[in-house]
Amino acid sequence: MQVIGKNMSINSQGYTVTTLHLADDFNDYYHDEKAGRTCEGLKVESVYAGTLDCSAIKVGMNVDILYDKAVTTATGRVYQPIKRIDVID
Repeated sequence: MQVIGKNMSINSQGYTVTTLHLADDFNDYYHDEKAGRTCEGLKVESVYAGTLDCSAIKVGMNVDILYDKAVTTATGRVYQPIKRIDVID
């Protein structure tokens, strides 16, 4: 996934938190004209990296995000934290 944007801010506890904005090709599943599925352009998503150190990640880099196992929060929401972010180039 290519980093097309990066948003950093200070949360209420004083920690720097980061949201990465990424673009990638659509999965092959979406390119099946026989099944009536087509797409154009790139798939985009925003990934909240929280307090993970993203200072070395720059706009234009390609990254791979690996997730840890899913956990259920006290409010009952399911959350899957990021285990690590690998810079591909």
